[in-house]
Amino acid sequence: MNRSATTVPSKAHLLDQLVEAARELPESQLLAVLDFATYLQSRYGRHRPERGSPEVLRPHAGQWQFEPGELDRLLAEIEQMRLLDLEKNDRLPS
Repeated sequence: MNRSATTVPSKAHLLDQLVEAARELPESQLLAVLDFATYLQSRYGRHRPERGSPEVLRPHAGQWQFEPGELDRLLAEIEQMRLLDLEKNDRLPS
């Protein structure tokens, strides 16, 4: 079998063809093409680390900053809401 007969176009050639085809499309169809390309990137693109993994969390470590006393105030409000919720919803039906 002759390999030259089954040559695969280069990436640059494929990109040129894609741009030419896109120029002919109306804006709504062009948005659909872009959405599909974004889907393909997310599905088959570079390896994406699992959500919540150290690779994902590491860049954000130490990034949360609060005003002095703000974190304590927020945590106290959360605790107060939790206690109120328990008071309202901790009763068993009779």
